[in-house]
Amino acid sequence: MKILVVDDDPLTLEAIAHCLRPEGIEVTTAGNGFDAISLAQSNNFDLIISDILMPDMSGLSLLCLLKQFYFNRIPVIIISSLDKADVILSTLGLGADDFICKPIDYDQLSNRIKKYIK
Repeated sequence: MKILVVDDDPLTLEAIAHCLRPEGIEVTTAGNGFDAISLAQSNNFDLIISDILMPDMSGLSLLCLLKQFYFNRIPVIIISSLDKADVILSTLGLGADDFICKPIDYDQLSNRIKKYIK
């Protein structure tokens, strides 16, 4: 199982990778949306996890690009500290498959990943 994790915070990337690798998940990380697009074009990821608030390209812009032009078949889980109902609903409306609020509950993240990757 291959997952791409996108976040501009290196500690978040490291923490998610540290949580998922023992479960046998191959984790690739990207620090911004542009790198994520490039990686998604050259790899076959089973799932993408992305933060919303990132410089240059937000997670929502990344989500729109992924869903509209590239990889509509790949589930996308958005993670964010923006936990307001309108943000969550608009994220899901743009095509995200799920939304997890920060701080991340890693058991919850693992369970959500298993839901989308069988």
